[in-house]
Amino acid sequence: MNHVVLHDVRASFFLMVGLAMLAFICAVAALSTVMRPARWADRKSSQL
Repeated sequence: MNHVVLHDVRASFFLMVGLAMLAFICAVAALSTVMRPARWADRKSSQL
């Protein structure tokens, strides 16, 4: 019974870590998408 509980705890831990990484990646992508126009404007003005 102890092995089953340990396996469940380990599976839930990896699941939470995976979800946290996915949420972090989505947050970074959203921030980069929001901040991209300002960066592009700066790049275009600097290139010109």
